[in-house]
Amino acid sequence: MIKKSIPLIIILSSAAFIFLALKNFSQDVSLSNWGSNFTGYTEATKMQQTSAKPIALYFHTDWCASCKTLRNNVLATAEVSAFMENLHAVKINPEIGVNEANLGKKFGVFAYPSLFIILENGNVIKIINRISHITPEQFIAQLQQAIRS
Repeated sequence: MIKKSIPLIIILSSAAFIFLALKNFSQDVSLSNWGSNFTGYTEATKMQQTSAKPIALYFHTDWCASCKTLRNNVLATAEVSAFMENLHAVKINPEIGVNEANLGKKFGVFAYPSLFIILENGNVIKIINRISHITPEQFIAQLQQAIRS
């Protein structure tokens, strides 16, 4: 009886692993048009010099439940994706490398998720607060307010 159940356990474990891998892949695809980490930040700052578009920096971690909620319920929506085309959007995980950790320190990140807007003059940084449990419409309104100020 035990020998017969081992293949079933292996199959179920493999299916669960594949499901989780695909779920994580779909999350990564949802922000595929965003720059990533230090390289994405560097590219966005270069592009901002010619486009004058604001930069949106989204600091997150893999373990952060609020980050996952924000990503799935707000950032990955069609409304927010369309609005983000007006910005240079960059997602940064400060836990993956020294450069990313230094960016987190530079911007004073102390909680996740955190989102910052860097206006075209590069000198003004607006922090968007309370972004983990808002609607896409509220999120866009906060972005618009930060960009106007």
